[in-house]
This record gives sequence, structure tokens and C-alpha cells, in this order.
Amino acid sequence: MNDVTFSWNCVKHLITRSPIFILDSNSFSEMKIKLLSKILLGIVAFVLLFILLIIVVAEPLIRNKIRTELNKYSSEYLINVDKVHVSVFKSGLELETLTIFSKLQQSGHPNLKGEIASLKIKGINLLKVLFKKDIDISEVDISNINIEGKLSFHEKSKTPGLSPLNIRIDSVFLDKINLEIKNTSSAQTYAVQDGILKLYDIEAAKKDTLSLGLIKQFDFDAVKFVSISADSMYTNVAIGINYSSVSKKLAIDSVFIQPNYKDYDFTARHKFATDRLEARIGNIHCYDFSAADYTKHKNLISSFIEIGNMDMNVFRDTRIEIEHKKSSSFQDLIYNFSGTIHIDSIGLNRGTVTYTEQVPKANEPGVISFNEIKAKIYKIANDNVYKTEEAFVVLRAEALLMGKSKVNVLLKARLFDNQNTLSISGSLSGMDAAELNPMLEKNAFIYVTSGRIDTMNFNLVANNTKATGKMTLLYHGLTIALENKHTDNITGIKERFESLIANKLLSDSNPLPGEPVRVGIIDYKRDPERFLFNYSSKSILTGIKSSLIKSK
Repeated sequence: MNDVTFSWNCVKHLITRSPIFILDSNSFSEMKIKLLSKILLGIVAFVLLFILLIIVVAEPLIRNKIRTELNKYSSEYLINVDKVHVSVFKSGLELETLTIFSKLQQSGHPNLKGEIASLKIKGINLLKVLFKKDIDISEVDISNINIEGKLSFHEKSKTPGLSPLNIRIDSVFLDKINLEIKNTSSAQTYAVQDGILKLYDIEAAKKDTLSLGLIKQFDFDAVKFVSISADSMYTNVAIGINYSSVSKKLAIDSVFIQPNYKDYDFTARHKFATDRLEARIGNIHCYDFSAADYTKHKNLISSFIEIGNMDMNVFRDTRIEIEHKKSSSFQDLIYNFSGTIHIDSIGLNRGTVTYTEQVPKANEPGVISFNEIKAKIYKIANDNVYKTEEAFVVLRAEALLMGKSKVNVLLKARLFDNQNTLSISGSLSGMDAAELNPMLEKNAFIYVTSGRIDTMNFNLVANNTKATGKMTLLYHGLTIALENKHTDNITGIKERFESLIANKLLSDSNPLPGEPVRVGIIDYKRDPERFLFNYSSKSILTGIKSSLIKSK
């Protein structure tokens, strides 16, 4: 044991005293630090050189290659990319300041110009690109998109191929979208302000064309969406739009339908009599609605559409010639819709509708209004299953006529009935008959001087050709005066004589003393050129006339 210890000490002494290996512990540590420093410096230098090569050589080459490819297949536009940044460690690519200009110009300016501040591609699967020839991307972010100009909306062009490779993108996020696109051949315009669009699970096979069918789901938001009709007569505005594909809910703060001309200016611009519609619709919510299904297949499917409030004004000038063409029934409009409609119900919480009509020889238009409207429509559908399975569209509504008398209406129509048969029943509570003067004196030249409507109940059945039914109108103390069509005077000799005759023809009450209640007869042949509201009101009017007039 002692011999072994002695031998090891001798060897140790020789090694440590050798001129080659005479190193103390501090010198050995310094050597390791220097070696490690050199290695680290070498790695840093390599990385910096690699990054420098990417910035100086690779990124400009990639930028030029992208710019060349983008312009290679476009004969109509010039596309430029200002800067390209490559992220090797994150397998990403960023393009800064993309600009696009159309080659077609008007007055020295391009028809269309746009700019995208940034386009970031994240999570590129390089192995799939190199070995499988597939493009697999985790995320694409596009921000600050500003595009304005003119396009031909009706020009048919070949839909471009998307890529020679298979493409799969998990998500595409477009932020701060501002667009204003006008039609080159009309006043039609679309504009989006501060829009946000998120696309999910985009897949395209080799040589697929660019289409909405590639998008499975999407979300969107917009501060404002504006459209101008092709004839420049209307500007439609939607404010506060939000849609989520997860909840399948569409919400819109407000929708405005705004005519671009005043009442008579608007109607004078049409060859035939046309309704001028002005409306504000607020707090719209659409539940269980697939926006992707609607954009791809025009399918309008929802469990419930809720409208918080609606104010609508309709103006019509009947002095203008009427265009003689057949008007579709509301059932036909449902059946002829290009996609599938299946809406369980639509509800209106509160609304106002004012109808103003200018008739020939009248100095001013007549006005009738329905206030505090509450309505609900059930089962709006065009599924072919209802050709054999019985189902009905049902409308229940209540309102205040002229803001005074409560009106209740129930409409029921079977789906896919050959004659488009419908039934309507309703009631009107008590009101002073003079409340109807704003419409009667301007449209019928009749002025109610006294009288009260106690109640009115009616029911009718109508189809494509005729409406028939019964009405019970109870009233008392009714007297009227006829107006001069030119002066609105009711005190002239002629007007007094005509008023006397008219009151002789009218029963001043129902029932008359000692007589039973008279039941009015509804009998009206449909005017195929007019829509449901006109058909219903004219049918009801025949029942009112038969209740008032003593004889035919």
C-alpha cells in the first residue's frame, strides 16, 4: 500500500513539474474562458453574418421575386413591395408597404389604387414546402388596408388560379380595412370604414380558383358600411356591424335607407309612379345565422331575427303614370328566392310607418300613420318539404292608427298553395272619425265633421284573383262635408249641396235606432299590378263602404 502511494506521488510530481504541464488552476480557468469566448464570438459572428446576408442579399432577392411573381400574371395592375423581412427562427415573412395601381387611367389618375401597410406570414412549414410541395401556414396578418377606385362590376373575367401548390392556412386576419369601390358604368358604390375580417381554415388544392367556396368560416366587424344604388336614388348605411361564426350571431346597431332626393324630386326622376322609401332600423340581431352559408349559397337560415325599432316613411305620387306590370305575391317572392329561406320567426319590438300619397287634383298629399307597431312573423320558408307537409306563414301585429286607435291584425297563409290563399282578420278600437281627416280630405276630398267609430271587426279570405269576407263597423253621429278639389273649401254653395246629398246617402250610425247591426260585405277583385298592402286595404275599404252607404 505504501509502495503504491509512493509511486503515484512520484508520477504526480513529475507531471506538475514538467515544463509542458506547469499550469496552476487559475491559468487553466482563464484558458477555458478564452476558448469559450472565441467559440461564442464565432457563433455570434456567424449569426450576424447570416442575418446580414439575409438582409443585404436574400431579402432584396425575395422582394424582387415576390414583386415579379405578383406582376407576372396581372396585365391590369402594377404591384410593388417596399420591404421584405425574413424570420428564419420563426419561419415567417413580412412584407411592408404593398401598393397597387391599375394601368387604366382617367384624367391622368389610376382607376384603382391601394396600399397595405403590412402583411405578415407566420409559421411556414418549410418541410412541407420543400418535400411535399404544399404550403402550410399558421397565420397571416394583414393590416391597414386602404383601397379606392373604380371597377367594372358586370365585366366577366377569368377567375385567376390561386396557386400551383396545395395551400392550407389556419387563419387570416385583416385589420383596419377601408375600401371605396365605384362601378365604372353606374353610380353604384360600396364602402367599408374600419373593417375587421377573420378567416378560418382556408384550404385550396392545386390550381383551384379564387372563390368564396374556399372560406369555411369567418368573423367580421365594421364601423360603417355604405352602398349607393346604381341609379343614384338611394344611399344605404349600416353602422356598428358585428358577426361571430362561433355564436352564429349577427348584430347591427343601425341601418339607414336614405333617398338622395326629396319627395317630389325623387318621384319626378322616374317614368312611372314609384314609392319613395325612407327608413331607420335599429338594434338588429340575427340568431343561428351562418354568414358563410349565405355568401356561398345564398341560404338565409335563422332561428330568430329581432328588430328593436323601426321608423319608415313612404311617399307616392299617383299623378305619375303607373307602369302596367304584374306584381308578385309575397308568397312568390319567398318561393323564387335564389337560395334556401328558413326563418323560424322575425320580431319587431316597436315601429312607426307613415304613408303619404299625392293624388291628382289635390293641393297637398294625404297622410296616414301607424304608431307603436309590434309585430311577429312565423315560419318564413321555401323548403320543398312544405309542398307536401302543411305549414303556414303567420303574421301577428298591433299598432295605433293615427296614434289613437288600437289595431290588431292576424294574417295566415299556407306555404306552396297554388292560389296563394291567405286569410286576414283584424279589429279596430274606438276613435273619433275626424282623426282620419289627414288622409280623407286630401285623397278622397271628404272631411269628417262629426262622428265616432265605436269598434270595427273584419275577416276575409283572399287569393290570386279575389278577396271576400265580412265586416262589422259600429259607429254613431257620423256627418261629412265634401271639399272643393282646387280650393279645399267646404262652405261654397256647390260643396254644401254635394255634402247634403252625401249625408243623405250615408247611414249616420250602425246600428240605426230600432234596427239590427248591419254587416258589411268585403268583395274586391285583385289588381295584379299591386302588392299585398294595397290588395288588403282596398279589400277592407269595400267592407267599410258597404257598411256606410244605404244603397248601391
